[in-house]
Amino acid sequence: MASLEVPTENLLSAVIRLPAKDFERFLKNAKQIRDREARLIAKIKELDLSPEKEKIYRKLLKKFRAECISPEEYDALTELTDELEEIGLQRLKCAIEIAKIRNSPIEEVYQDLKIKPKNYG
Repeated sequence: MASLEVPTENLLSAVIRLPAKDFERFLKNAKQIRDREARLIAKIKELDLSPEKEKIYRKLLKKFRAECISPEEYDALTELTDELEEIGLQRLKCAIEIAKIRNSPIEEVYQDLKIKPKNYG
């Protein structure tokens, strides 16, 4: 889909010329889109391991790398890794939806929102 760049002044001029009913519908839709984007951004920011789980994950990862992890600890590490992957997937889905709303590349969304991959290791 091609991106259409419209100067703000031209867009504003066109919007204020809309019949009242269309103007109200435009405002309602614009607000819904902004609200949806705000909810997605908030969700991205809140999707994370709890500090307690992060601490456990780091400890287990350290044991794994040192090759001194018990089978039970390995299972716990696997569960936390799966949880981290799900968190990453949910963050990505939110970012993709924002990119669709903005009609922009996902890299631009990551840059605009200063979203960086989480580093737990």
